[in-house]
Amino acid sequence: MRLKTSLEPSAFTLSEMMLAIAISGVVFGATLTSSTSLQKSFNAIDNYFGTHMQQIRIVDYLSRDVKRGLIVTTSADLQTVTITVPNYIIQAGDPEAVANPALVGTPRTPTMSYTPSGWQVNYGNTTSTVVYSISGMSILRTENGAVTTIASSTDQLVPQTTDVELANTEYTQTSITFQPIFTSGGAVAERSGTTVYSTAYLRNKRRG
Repeated sequence: MRLKTSLEPSAFTLSEMMLAIAISGVVFGATLTSSTSLQKSFNAIDNYFGTHMQQIRIVDYLSRDVKRGLIVTTSADLQTVTITVPNYIIQAGDPEAVANPALVGTPRTPTMSYTPSGWQVNYGNTTSTVVYSISGMSILRTENGAVTTIASSTDQLVPQTTDVELANTEYTQTSITFQPIFTSGGAVAERSGTTVYSTAYLRNKRRG
């Protein structure tokens, strides 16, 4: 038995072509919309975690300086912190360096004394000043004129620090927030959901 093949040309009708084009347009539009939404979502997630890492960096830097600080002063708007820290490294002009210039750049040997509130470590009378401040979209750390950018973001990172004095020491409480770039609710609600808190005690400040 032989199958007959038709040599007559065949093609889609006009209505079939229009229907196929319409379906293809809907599929392409759905694919394009989904792709754009996914790209925005991935970008927002990447931005969120990147900014969150900057929050942690600010907390680490600030807590380290506060823990070794002797005095902490916070500005009225809670966005500038000034910390007085002892000089752990002998610098040119220090009494030890005048007596022995070879000691410049070496760690200073502390003295220890016992007080009613426990052992107190003393690194001498030479100190440095560390200032944390906001400049535009950046958080800066300035120590004796040397400026370091701790975080820089277009998400408006806002750290706020308060210092509290106790009976025999002092501590600071810091909260840092930022505004996500992909939000579904109010800006205030979205910002409050990104808050990171930190508490650091001044270990070098003890009073009897």
